[in-house]
This record gives sequence, C-alpha cells and structure tokens, in this order.
Amino acid sequence: MTFLSNSASAGHLVGGEIFYECLGNNQYIVTLKMYRDCNGQGAPFDEAVQIAMYNGSNNSLIDVVLIDHPGIIDTLPFTQNIPCLVDTPDICISTASYSDTFELIIPIGGVSLVHQRCCRPPNVINIDNVSDIGSTYFAFIPDSTIAPCNSSPSYNFVPPIALCSELYLNLDYSATDRDGDSLTYTFCRPYHGGSSQNPAPTPSPPPFQNIPWELGFDDQHQITALPVLEVDTFTGIITGRPTDLGVYAFGVCVQEWRDGIFISENKRDFQLTTLYCEVDAAAAIDSSLEACIGFDIEFFNLSTLGDSFHWDFGDSLTIHDTSSFQNPSYEYPDTGIYKITLIAFGEVCNDTTISEYRVQHKIEPYFERPKADCLDGHKYLFTPEGFFRETTVARWQFWNDTASIGDGGLPTATKQYDTIGFHSVTLHYIDTELGCKKEYTDSVYVIPNPTIEILDSLQEQCAPFEWTFSAFTTEAFKPTYKWHIDSVLLSDSISLYVEIDSVGEYDIALQLITDSMCIDTIDLLYKKHIVVNDTPSAGIEMSSLWTDMYHPDYTVFDNSSNAVSWQFYLDEEYMARSLSYDFTLPDTGNYVIAQVAEHISGCKDTAYQKIRVKPSYLFFAPNTFTPNRDGTNDIWRPSVFIYNKYNVSIIDRWGHEVFKSENPLIGWNGLKWNTADVCPNGTYTYLINVEDDEDVPYSYKGLINLLR
Repeated sequence: MTFLSNSASAGHLVGGEIFYECLGNNQYIVTLKMYRDCNGQGAPFDEAVQIAMYNGSNNSLIDVVLIDHPGIIDTLPFTQNIPCLVDTPDICISTASYSDTFELIIPIGGVSLVHQRCCRPPNVINIDNVSDIGSTYFAFIPDSTIAPCNSSPSYNFVPPIALCSELYLNLDYSATDRDGDSLTYTFCRPYHGGSSQNPAPTPSPPPFQNIPWELGFDDQHQITALPVLEVDTFTGIITGRPTDLGVYAFGVCVQEWRDGIFISENKRDFQLTTLYCEVDAAAAIDSSLEACIGFDIEFFNLSTLGDSFHWDFGDSLTIHDTSSFQNPSYEYPDTGIYKITLIAFGEVCNDTTISEYRVQHKIEPYFERPKADCLDGHKYLFTPEGFFRETTVARWQFWNDTASIGDGGLPTATKQYDTIGFHSVTLHYIDTELGCKKEYTDSVYVIPNPTIEILDSLQEQCAPFEWTFSAFTTEAFKPTYKWHIDSVLLSDSISLYVEIDSVGEYDIALQLITDSMCIDTIDLLYKKHIVVNDTPSAGIEMSSLWTDMYHPDYTVFDNSSNAVSWQFYLDEEYMARSLSYDFTLPDTGNYVIAQVAEHISGCKDTAYQKIRVKPSYLFFAPNTFTPNRDGTNDIWRPSVFIYNKYNVSIIDRWGHEVFKSENPLIGWNGLKWNTADVCPNGTYTYLINVEDDEDVPYSYKGLINLLR
C-alpha cells in the first residue's frame, strides 16, 4: 500500500481521535477520525493509515494494520450561531473517518491502539516550535478481567470551528458510552507524534511525548480566557470567555469508569480558532441547573451582550410567567417539562435562546454535623434529614475508608474512627422514581485526647525541701489542674511550689480535667517523687567574742547536733576538723568563724560567729604644730584607727570655726579652711567624733598650739 503524503510537509492536521466498538466474539470496529485545514498547503488525507497495536502489559508490538481512506470527505459547517455576525470567517475544516472491523484477542494488560502523524498548522500560537510538532491519537482496550468486550466512549458533537472572543462559551463536549459506564471529563494535553522528516511513521508505543506548551499556557489554560475555561467533570460542558484572537491546539479527555475502576479514555485533539465578532446581543441561559430542586427555580442569565432581557418560563396555566430581570426566579405549580425562552435585546438586533427544564420534587440530603469528640471512646451518630420522598433511598459514605452504609430507606449510621482530624462524610439520596441523585458532604472532627506529664524528674533534697514542679499538656482546652502531695490538695494551677520541712518520701498526684473540645479526666501518680533527707544543725561556741590586741587568743567549740563530721573556717579559710580548736589571730579587726556540720545522709548545715580583736586605742592627736613651711611639723593631723565615720572641727579662741573635714587623711595647714587667711599663733580647740567598725561612737576634745 502506498501513501500520498508520507514525505510531504503535512502542516495541515487540526485534530483527531481514535475510538472503538466491541461487537462480541472478539470483533471490534476501530475508527480513526481526523480533521484537516481545507485551506492549508499541507498534504491531503492519506490513502491509508497505519494503526499500531501494542500489548498493554509490556508494550510489545502485536500488529500494524492499514485502514484505507473511506473515500468520503466532509466539510464541517460554520456552526457558530451568533446573531448579527457581519462577516463569516474564511475557515474551512474537512474530516475523514478511517474505520474497519478487526478480530482482536485481547491479552491480559489490554491493547493500545496508536496512530501518529505530522504536522500541525504553523499559526498555532499555544505550542512552542509548532512547525515540527505532530499528533498522536491513542485508545486503550482493557482486558476481560477489567471490562470484557468494552466499547470506548465517543463524543456526541463536533466542536464549532470558530469561537467569538469576548463572548461567553457553552461548548458541549459530552460523550456517550455504549456500555453505560460512568463518564468524567477533564482538560488534557495533546500528544506529539511524527516529524517533518518522518511525517507518517510506524506508530511507537506508549508512553507518548506531550506537545510543548508555549509560555503562559498549560493543561488547564490552553486558551487565553477570562473567566478561564472550565469543563464540568460530569457533563462535559465547557464554559468561559476567550479574550485573545488566535489559533489554539485544544485537548479534552472523557474518562470511562466502571464500579469505581478506571477503564479507558478518549482524548479529542481539536484545533479551535477565536475571532472578533461584531454583535450586540447574545442570549444564553445557564444549562447547568440542578434537577430535583423543587418548584421555586432561580434562573441565571449568561448572556454576554444585550441591553435588556425578556424571560418566558413556559407555564401554560398563566400569562404572568414572564420577567424582565436579568437573573429571575419563578415558582412552578407542578412537576413537568417546561420550555424556557430568553430574549436578549440589542441596539441593532436581538437574540433568542430556548432551553428545556424538568421541574421535579425537591430532593436535598442533609445531616447535622455531630459535635467533635475525643479519639478515645467516641461514637458518632448520623441521622438523614433534608428533603426526601417515599421513593428516596439513602447511602452513607465515609471517605477516609471504604465503608458505606445503606442502600435502602433512610438509615441512620454510627461510626467510630481510629485517627484524629477531620473525616469527610457524604450522604447520598437516590430517588428511584425521579431518577435524581443528590449528595451532601460535611465532616466530623475527632479530637486528640489531652495529655499531661510532670516535666521535673524525681527531686531529692536536704530539709527543708523547696521546688517548683511544672506540668506540660497537649490538646488540653480550658484545663483544670489538681496537685496533691500525699493526698493533700496543694495547687490548682499548671505548676506546684512545694516547701517541706519534714524528712521522708512523698508521692505526687496530678489530675487534669478539661471541659471543652475533648472533655476528659487524666490522673497521674508519681510514687516517691520527692525525697527529703535529714540535716544536721550546725552550732559554734566561742571562748569569748572579743579580745584586745595584746591577747588575741581564742578557742572554738562544736555546739552542733545530729552531725557526724565538722569543719571550722576562719574567714572562709580552712582551720580544722575537730570538736574544738585553739587559735591566735594575727591583727586587730573583725573575723568570722564558720562551722560546716555534715549529717550521715550527706546533708550539711553551716553556722557563723563574728569575733573581734579590738585595738587598745582608736585616736591620737598632737598638741602643737609649726606651719612655717619648713617641711617639718607643718600639718596638724590626728591618727585614727579602725573607723567607719569621722569628722573634725577646729575652733579659734573667739569660737569661730577655721577648719573642718570628714577625712582623717586631710590635716590642717594653719590657714583658714586650708586656703584663705593665715591663722594667728595661739591656742585652738579641736572636736573629733569617730565611729568604729562596729558603729560604736567616740568623741574627743583637746587643745592645739599653733606656733610659727
């Protein structure tokens, strides 16, 4: 078999898809539907196409078959129905369907059907380096363990070849499955395949190379739009508003499910073109109204243009079933199918759209969310509520596991969880008469049980014992604390300050009570968590507490109790380890004797005793000085020993003060105030007050002879 365009550039393909139908007895009709640009300069449709068949379990080649050109080429009509469109764009897309019947023994793992062809038109703006990017069309036939004699879903309608920018879309990408399997829809990236050097290769097995998106585009944003294009997962209706003019590659997948198991998908790769349209009225009704929502219906106007609107709700029992509101509501008298008409009035022309809607009794599942409870010991009760009929059955679904309850009547459900956190719960209502399926999802929260522990390890101290114990909690809401020492309540805060004088071992009991979120009570008992050891009582007895500087001899005696060893210190310097000790002090002054007494438990106590060696005198003052600046006896200054405070005042014979000081190191030089006039020769009186280092006061008064 020869191909007319195997070596041609083939910049002409604008889309395609593979789908199949099982006839039984291992017979399958395989169809490759392709679309090309009528105005393109690339090759025409191939006289025959190659379909490669690969084993799905290991991608080994089963066969390559040829399907001849059908001889029929259709041109897609310009189906964009926009009133007041001034000029019909010069867009032409032709289509051909290659189809044949094959006997296929489907191995375990299934069969992949693959066709690859290059190339795409050069004016596609959302593919990077589009000049050498081709297409791969792929379908998968599952084996009999998954879906025996399965037929793939096929799309119901051919997409419009052109879209108007700035107008709201409502594209129907719905599909039909001959087997009645569940279908879901999603945007997906088209596959690349073939090249300008090898435009019609023998198709390669999966995995396939994706087309490279131009910067700013991705799988969910294949066309520039605001609001962005969205596909309804369950209906295949695509909505949104394109904003930029151009030619776009566009991929949509319909996925086939049976009993919750994915079977296969049909990926439609189809080029869309957005154009500028001069319109002033474009009527559109939101077609995604729910079923079984009762008689009071709210309608949504999706018209992108129009100065005013007229609604007719199709109620033949009255002439008052109209409205001029943009988004009106209407209460129907009974169930039935009603034809709703919306007219959008423009400045030049009008647009009318008609939609049918089935009014049915309201079916609306609901349940009251159970109050959050603790992980330990909870049990949630779920009761179906909302709107239902005698023909309505319910099913509970707990999403964090595979459990579901009910499929008849309206059963209540109980549930226990073994993990904390939010758990999703869905109540399904299925009305066997109306055919409506509704669901309501909420969640319950399982709260972790509170925890508490004492942060402090066992505490062992010598009497008196003193410590602050602290507790650490998690997940404790509005907590109350109760601390007990040997059954005696001591504190109701998160910490416990303890003072114990009595020797012994003590238990600590801690209770945590929460009264919010997880309401719980936790009791902890720490046995012998406090150990108070016995201590000695240090004591010192001195032979005397003071002596004079000529007899600085002392004896220190032990006067402790409950001790097994003793150590004496003089001003922190070790002296002796004995029951008594004789010692002589080297100088006058105050001294501190310390005794460290140690108990057999290792506990210690310290006693202190001050002693003093007193000087024999504190004061001496000369009675004559000669301030004649000869360097000898020019300053009168008394000698003061061991003082805390000191002041001196010198008075002349007339009772006038001529000198004063609080520093015994500063003497009188014979001048008034040591800086002014020369004081005359004569007799002066001094008054001196001294406090020694024990704050004992002394006063001295005497005469001074000043001679020059």
